[in-house]
Amino acid sequence: MAQLIQTLLSFSEQAGEIARAIRCEPQLFSLLVEEKGEGEKNQRFDHDFKTLADVLIQESLRHCVTQQFPNLGQNVHGEESAQFTNTLGETITVQVCETKELTAQLLAKVLNGNTQAAALLASVVHSCISLPLEEELATQIPSLPTDDLGIWIDPIDSTGEYVRGDSSKECHGIITSGLPCVTVLIGLYHRSTGQAIAGVVNQPFHHCCPKTKRWQGKAYWGISYEGLQIHNIPDLPSTPKGIHPTVVLSSSEAPHLQQALKERFTLIPTTGAGYKILLVVLGTADAYFLSKGSTFRWDTCAPHGVLRALGGNVLRFQLISDKTPEEAIEQEELLCIRYHKPNESQEVSNHWCNLEGVVAYRQPRILHELLHCLHMEKK
Repeated sequence: MAQLIQTLLSFSEQAGEIARAIRCEPQLFSLLVEEKGEGEKNQRFDHDFKTLADVLIQESLRHCVTQQFPNLGQNVHGEESAQFTNTLGETITVQVCETKELTAQLLAKVLNGNTQAAALLASVVHSCISLPLEEELATQIPSLPTDDLGIWIDPIDSTGEYVRGDSSKECHGIITSGLPCVTVLIGLYHRSTGQAIAGVVNQPFHHCCPKTKRWQGKAYWGISYEGLQIHNIPDLPSTPKGIHPTVVLSSSEAPHLQQALKERFTLIPTTGAGYKILLVVLGTADAYFLSKGSTFRWDTCAPHGVLRALGGNVLRFQLISDKTPEEAIEQEELLCIRYHKPNESQEVSNHWCNLEGVVAYRQPRILHELLHCLHMEKK
């Protein structure tokens, strides 16, 4: 298990390097953005995009995992199809080849013959980037058979922020939009039960170095398995007395629910599902609330795995909305999101959607307060 977590952690940084390498060349980047088709797009958006970074990172993870854990490679699942259409209208199936040269040849087709750019990307894909586990934590990671594991990856969560490349905006000390909201999400789940058991969340654009003017990343991880919880998350920051807890949500959240939560919480609209849950992981926010079915398993699996390592969870909102706080906390393992079975929906785009909404929290008392507000709204 330690070797697997090490592999995923190092890969998350390699994925971040791919994202940064593509993003730093504006002219190159404009070649790599493709609007998703109706079967792929998130129906919340009029326009939804995937980039070569998305597809290349996803297929690189599949290649990396298959090489080291052959029985796990076929259980890597993600948001993106491997097909990418270049500006000449040619459809290419993106994959990582056996050698850097062969990968460069394939990528050159996507890049309309731009061999220099293709060679740069192939070099990053085939590079060996290591992000070591903290030694004192690595020795605590338990053994876990990979033949009952699955992986969900969102190669670039907050693709819209990645495409726009805007500078960050803040509200009450929380970054609400811009490149720092972009995350690489790699989640491990139990294929038998669907339970999220581990996650790696990487922020490729965590901060910009003042000296080099280059973006640098930061990675977080956690494991929760058979009662053992291990993570590299710092302790919760202290909250001054009298300060309302913070809930991050979508700006399109239902007004009557926002009004109910304002009784006890400070509400901050923020972009990116993975980033919102990361804020809860880090204690920057106390909860993430979403009443609609506009996130997917690939958005929540990785940060869910990290949250469980901290004693938190990600529950399905519509299943807890009528329960008392005590019932929800007592039954949280029955009410949390599971990752192994698709929804029974005729809409292909809804098969892996979190249709019942999301409530993410690190501390049970926050769930208690949140549900109290929502119950008061119904009276």
